[in-house]
Amino acid sequence: MNEALKTEYEVNEKTIALLAVEEDGKIRMKVMEEDDFFIVDKSPTKVIDASCKYFGSDLSGRISGTKAITNYTHKSPIVVSGMLKLYYFPTMSPSRVECSWISHNFVRDFFPSETDYRKTMVQFMNNVWEELAVSPGVFSNQLERTAQFRLMYEKRFISPVRHSFVSEPSPSTPVR
Repeated sequence: MNEALKTEYEVNEKTIALLAVEEDGKIRMKVMEEDDFFIVDKSPTKVIDASCKYFGSDLSGRISGTKAITNYTHKSPIVVSGMLKLYYFPTMSPSRVECSWISHNFVRDFFPSETDYRKTMVQFMNNVWEELAVSPGVFSNQLERTAQFRLMYEKRFISPVRHSFVSEPSPSTPVR
């Protein structure tokens, strides 16, 4: 682990998870990347918001977009960047400072923790395991909702039917 405390971070294609950790009575973030992990002196939700802004929106806008597509109103998964296919889901309400964010792209497997039924052991694609402070049922639901949102979101870009706000003349109106 790189011990230097960073103050800034942006989500990218290698970001596996942004995990809330308590250090010295303060919530910081453990960033897990494919081949590294380190601590950042910000909460995961603040970094998610800043990363969304980098890609042209903010967390509130991404949540509103998810709601418009899926009708999900709580703990909504989001797309940080559709072009880069960066989909993340929160482990709890993003309004809570201890909320962590998990990349949908990197979850390989999960099961209940052997030491605490309210926690989940998650295996990521790089074969690293992490115990998360979220129940297996909630984790499973969040993973499935993110998959559903991702499918609905990406379908909009491949569908031959496009929604248009240009009205066509009614059949009773003569076309000239």
